[in-house]
Amino acid sequence: MTVTKVTKLGKARYLIKLDSGISFPLYQAEMNRFDTKEGSDLSDGAFDEIMTRILPSRCIKRAMNLLQKKSYAEGELRTKLTDGGYPEDTVDKAVEYVRSFGYIDDVRYAADYIRYHSSQGRGKNRIRLELRGRGISDESFDKAWSEMEEVGLIADTDAQIARLLEKKHFSPDMERSDKDKIAAFILRRGFSSEDIFRCMRSYQGDNAI
Repeated sequence: MTVTKVTKLGKARYLIKLDSGISFPLYQAEMNRFDTKEGSDLSDGAFDEIMTRILPSRCIKRAMNLLQKKSYAEGELRTKLTDGGYPEDTVDKAVEYVRSFGYIDDVRYAADYIRYHSSQGRGKNRIRLELRGRGISDESFDKAWSEMEEVGLIADTDAQIARLLEKKHFSPDMERSDKDKIAAFILRRGFSSEDIFRCMRSYQGDNAI
């Protein structure tokens, strides 16, 4: 295997690319040890040591360090590790390791996100889209949402919409165009049009739902 490119990633850290298409990060001392300058040949023994001993433990350590600072969805964690130059197989092993100890759990992550953001006036549709962007599957989202509903930790939809109507000074007597603007505002918060118009029809100001 031949080293085709060496790219600096940070202080004393480099991304090594081989002619096979595989790439991985090494520190300067390791580059010197394995002689991984551009154009050099990497022995099978050196490659095996890098891929089976050096990278897996380092990738796991990186994953653990990231998770100590904040919670990550599995997709987010994979992206962070991949962006660090780790090969896919190495990332798979690191993710499996932290998952096996319960350090990542997409349903739990989604539940925490739902509980907080639903209380901040965001509807189900918007929260679902935001979590999709973080790599949470619809299956994990639906399970988390159901769990939060069962224990009463999701803010009441009608009450949330009523507060937004009050915030926008909604009145059943206002012009249709003004109602549509308010409905569009609430729709962008992630609530369904069905729920919005139902709440508009029953809205009674201070006696709102």
